Amino acid sequence: MKQAAIYGRVSTGKQAAGDLSIPDQIKRCEDFAKARGFEIAQIFIDAGLSARTDNRPEFQRMITLASARHRPFDAVLVHSQSRFARNTKDLLTYKDQLDQHGVELISITQDLGTGDTADVLLTMVGAFDEYQSKETAKHVSRAMIENAKQGFWNGAYPPFGYRTYAAETRGARVKKKIEVDEHEAEIVRLIFRLYLRGDGTSGPIGMKRIADYLNTRGYVNQRFRVQFIGKVLRNTAYIGEHYFNRRDTRRKTIRPKEEWVPFTMPRLVADADFYAVQDKLDIQHPINTAPRLVSSNVLLTAIATCNECGGPMRKLTGKSGRYQYYRCARKSDAGAAVCKGSSIPMEELDEAVISALETKILAPQRLQKLTENLVARAADQTVFLSERRTQLDGDKRKAKAQVTKLYGLVGNGEIEMDVTLAAHIKVLQDKVETLTRQIAYLDQQRSLPVRALSNKQVEQFGRAVSTAIRDRSNPAFAKAYIKALVSNVSVGKEQIKISGPKVAPAMHAGHFAARGELVPGFAQEWRSGEDSNPRPLDS
Repeated sequence: MKQAAIYGRVSTGKQAAGDLSIPDQIKRCEDFAKARGFEIAQIFIDAGLSARTDNRPEFQRMITLASARHRPFDAVLVHSQSRFARNTKDLLTYKDQLDQHGVELISITQDLGTGDTADVLLTMVGAFDEYQSKETAKHVSRAMIENAKQGFWNGAYPPFGYRTYAAETRGARVKKKIEVDEHEAEIVRLIFRLYLRGDGTSGPIGMKRIADYLNTRGYVNQRFRVQFIGKVLRNTAYIGEHYFNRRDTRRKTIRPKEEWVPFTMPRLVADADFYAVQDKLDIQHPINTAPRLVSSNVLLTAIATCNECGGPMRKLTGKSGRYQYYRCARKSDAGAAVCKGSSIPMEELDEAVISALETKILAPQRLQKLTENLVARAADQTVFLSERRTQLDGDKRKAKAQVTKLYGLVGNGEIEMDVTLAAHIKVLQDKVETLTRQIAYLDQQRSLPVRALSNKQVEQFGRAVSTAIRDRSNPAFAKAYIKALVSNVSVGKEQIKISGPKVAPAMHAGHFAARGELVPGFAQEWRSGEDSNPRPLDS
């Protein structure tokens, strides 16, 4: 008796649209086999997978067995040709492969006969199935896009921090909307807080340590991974911006931005924090900064450079690790012919930098002078920041209105979406995002209360920062402060130059925050003379 395999398949959501269920397909194929004298050797089922591609596990397993030298069956039975493939190219390719190995493809509801005429009919039916599948996909996509525009969620799991709820019922369909899952939302906020500021006992911490922090404290009934933390930190949903139709799931590519459908989400994170995280992620990306420099606990990693060649200073050990030095990386890699820079004991350079900070910034007199300058500058800035905020807000509204108008014209058929228009819309959308970032930073500046501090407060702040950068038990915390106060340490044979960004520790009440967080603010240059040599306080 001839052996036959049965292949059954149904696409996601298609059963609700009237397609035969898999049990029905199998039952009809079994009845057909019994009537035609076939014995069923195996049954292959792909549930919830489209036949527009051949990326179907059971389908591929069936083709592999059919192509084997000792094939276990002589025919493949399908309810209809569309169950086998909805892509004409795949249909003809795999039909030919089965034919070459003596396996017959039989559609039990489409008797096309045999010979050349049957081959032509098979191709025509395949082309029609493919066309019908594409048209159905268009209709489904249009319906889902309209559903998203009306504020309803389209089926998939929402981002971490949100959940769906049944908003209304239309016929047999339950329409869902999004709301905040408060327990998960607090974890989202914690992840952003840890990445930007730490937990109050350390400086900002990286994604791997955040995952470990959450896992060791039993947050939610799941294990957090670095990849998950990265997705959370990059997800615009947390500032209220989510997009439907962003990804082409069939091609596994991102669609052009003009095809995205905006979907408003409840906000979980402030713009200022979100965009500060984006900037930090961009800076610490492996393309821009080597991972070892981001995660290293060496105090001056990525800060100390060689005065001779400008290359980074790298940690070097001697006597089985008993001695530690900073040495020019280029000299270490290529020798003195490339750079004649010198080495310096790590403890000696660290102490020189810390002492310079304590003298030039953290001394009470110096801090008082810097904060007085900061308060004076803040008063002058108030009017400017307010006017600038109004200007940026107007520019943003104008750009968004232009995008909305252009989409409206395209939707009404008044203009056609071509490459030039799509590029113009993208420029406008990028402008909106840039303006949003600028407004967020401006709002953060305006929200920081700046007032004169007492001598006691200044002294307390200086002592706290000095203690933090000298705490060798928590090098990550010390390193965070050093990076905030120092932009470069140039190491030469005769002198060490310490360069600082335009900074002054802003010691308003908000910086003496709960959990002991001390966050330096920035205003002006603390070291205008380009080196670490002592100078008068007004230099």
